[in-house]
Amino acid sequence: MIQVTYTYKNREFLQLEDSFMNQLVQLGVRQMHALLEPLSDSLVNENGKIRINLDQHPKIELEGFSNPVKDQIEMVLRGE
Repeated sequence: MIQVTYTYKNREFLQLEDSFMNQLVQLGVRQMHALLEPLSDSLVNENGKIRINLDQHPKIELEGFSNPVKDQIEMVLRGE
């Protein structure tokens, strides 16, 4: 199972308090799942977390994935 979470100022959110921001977060989660759909066979046995960092320097962190799957996800996120 893959979990997508957002972080801001060292706090992790599965759901944000502000309804508009929460809608944006849910849209982002759906888009992330859609991007990774071609890798669904590889992701079945993975138990990782995708953390989207919204701080001053936004970044996406991958945690708990095997190296081959992590490499595949990074390639998809880079558009390769």
